[in-house]
Amino acid sequence: MKSSMLAFAISGLLATAVPINDSKARGFDTMSSLSTEIANQESDTENHLGDCAPLTVIFARGTVESGNVGALAGPPFFKALDAMVGANNVAVQGVDYGATIDGYLEGGDPAGAATLASLAEQAASQCPKTQIILSGYSQGAQVVHLGAAQIPALVASRVTAVVLFGDPEKGQRLQNISADNVSTFCFVSDLICYGKPIVLPSHLSYSLDAYAAAAFVKSKVTL
Repeated sequence: MKSSMLAFAISGLLATAVPINDSKARGFDTMSSLSTEIANQESDTENHLGDCAPLTVIFARGTVESGNVGALAGPPFFKALDAMVGANNVAVQGVDYGATIDGYLEGGDPAGAATLASLAEQAASQCPKTQIILSGYSQGAQVVHLGAAQIPALVASRVTAVVLFGDPEKGQRLQNISADNVSTFCFVSDLICYGKPIVLPSHLSYSLDAYAAAAFVKSKVTL
């Protein structure tokens, strides 16, 4: 039912969207509108790093999404993970960063990457037993790529899993993180995953991969 509602919302927004001014990037107005519409019904902000749950998910939202986790990929993934491992075992911390179109076109917001790396270090120091999961959607995936390279080796060893949705850097390995602990979800029709700055319906549909992403994380953690 939720998938049908999402598909209906996407088709409606694509039909009514007003093109943005940036001649290189297209469809981000639709992405913003849909994210905002969903966020009006569910929380788009998570700040629970200090909870020190067995699992700490550090998530970077997509370009132009609201809050610090957005609505299109993050919250569905968190819900699926809660259902699989128990909500008491999961703490989610969003990455506060600009998430602008310019940041995406530049390859990811450097400030966002620094924030993600800092949050990973905080999780490791404040919560010695927590297992760290890094995740990002769209530009948020770029932020994960950039941020992972800034994480000290000792902290990187605490990163149990990485999940990326609609990754513009698809195919590029993350520094400091074993490839075996990384799962990337990219639809064949998602042009963002192939370096083209065009948002199509598939880029807005990663809630469909929420349970597969959660299952990957579950396979990597110890509870």
